[in-house]
Amino acid sequence: MAGRKRAFDREIALDKAMRIFWNNGYAATSVAHLTSELGINTPSLYAAFGNKEKLFKEVIVHYITQYSDPCYRHITEPSDAPFIERLRACFYELIQVFSDADTPLGCLLVKSVNESDSVAFPEEATVYINQFGLKTQNLITTLIESEGVITESETAELQTKYLLSVLYGLSTQIRAGESQQVAESVMDYALNSIQTSIGQ
Repeated sequence: MAGRKRAFDREIALDKAMRIFWNNGYAATSVAHLTSELGINTPSLYAAFGNKEKLFKEVIVHYITQYSDPCYRHITEPSDAPFIERLRACFYELIQVFSDADTPLGCLLVKSVNESDSVAFPEEATVYINQFGLKTQNLITTLIESEGVITESETAELQTKYLLSVLYGLSTQIRAGESQQVAESVMDYALNSIQTSIGQ
């Protein structure tokens, strides 16, 4: 029973740590801050997670599993839904995550990417974030390609990068105080431009 309790406590600590990094960023989150907020001492933190860098990598994995991946399931489900509606469902749910008052505003991944050029930023976390970014880009590109390529100057990949640029920009704007409703309207405008270019 002791083992089960420790595993449960570790998950709670991981979720709390995620919120701290999400709110403050990697560089501004110290080990002292983590131990204070998690209610454990430094040896316990290191015993559970290794060090700050390894904890942050786990935090990124936890964030993607709990917050990002569930949104991207709309890209493939339901498979009979119009492609633009699958994109809308995905992006609307992500905007909801960015706007949720129960968690820090914005996107942990976007916030982390903005920090990742720092020499102190964990390389493993950077690699993992980049891999997830490529995975989502390929997922959306494949969906848009399934509708047929548009023109020589507007490839599915370019349209995907456009939509993701809008999404990442909205996450930053939401963190700065923009409303969920306005963010959804901006995303609608971007999606409508994609739909028009494809001629759907």
